Amino acid sequence: MHESFKAAKEKLDHIACTKPVLPDGFINPTTLLYELIDRDIWRPNGSRVIYKHIGYSQKYKSLTVSLFDGGEVATICIRNATGKDGNPVKWKTYGSKRFIPHRIFDAEDPTIFVGYGIGEFLIFELLELNYMVLQSDSIAHTLFNNPYAPRLEDRYIFALLDNDASCKTTVEQLQRHYRSCMVYGIDFEHLLDRELPKGYDFRDFCNEIAKEVRGGNYLADPQLVKRTIMEHLANGIKLLIGGKR
Repeated sequence: MHESFKAAKEKLDHIACTKPVLPDGFINPTTLLYELIDRDIWRPNGSRVIYKHIGYSQKYKSLTVSLFDGGEVATICIRNATGKDGNPVKWKTYGSKRFIPHRIFDAEDPTIFVGYGIGEFLIFELLELNYMVLQSDSIAHTLFNNPYAPRLEDRYIFALLDNDASCKTTVEQLQRHYRSCMVYGIDFEHLLDRELPKGYDFRDFCNEIAKEVRGGNYLADPQLVKRTIMEHLANGIKLLIGGKR
C-alpha cells in the first residue's frame, strides 16, 4: 500500500511538471502539502521527508503519510477520507493507531517535544527537533502497556498542547509514565498571550509564524522561520522552568 501511494503521487508530480495544460480536475500534491504545512517550513528538508513519508490516495484524492518502525511501515494515515457512513474522516489510519513515532536528532539536547497528530510529526521531521508523537490523546493514558512507547530517562519533556481540555490531561499521564523526566505542557494561549480557537495546535502555530516571517515576500528564509519558532518555544520554556535547565 505504501509503495502504491508513493507511485500515485510520483505520477501526479510528473504530470504537474511536464504538462503545459493540466487535465480538468487535476490535483497537485504539492498544493496539498502547502495547505497542510506552510511552504517555507518544507524547505530545506522537504525532499527527504516527502520521499520517505508522503504518498497520495487516488480513492480519497488525499495525501497519505507513512510512519515507520525501523525499516518497516507501521501505520499509513490518509489526511482526508470518508468512513463507511459517508461522513468525513481526518487521518484515516491503516495499521497501528497506537504506534508512537519518535526520533532524537540531537542526543546532546536533553529536551524532547511531544506532538499530537500527523501534521506535527511532519513538522518535527522538517525542523529536526527531538520528538515523540501521539496519534491521539487517549494513547497517553495507556503508555504503560504500549509496546511502541519510547524509553526516555532524565529528559525535559515539553508537550505542545492542542487547545482543548482532552489534550491538556495528557501532561499528568506523561509524567506518571516517565517518572525520571520532568514533563511540562506548553499552552499556546499562554505563549502567545491571546485567546485561541478550540483545537489550535502546534501546526497552526508554526504555519502562523512562517506567514509572519514571510510577510509580503513570496518566500522566507526557512532558517529564519525555524529560529523564530524556536525562539518562541524557548521563551515559553523559560517561563515554565526558569533557570532549572
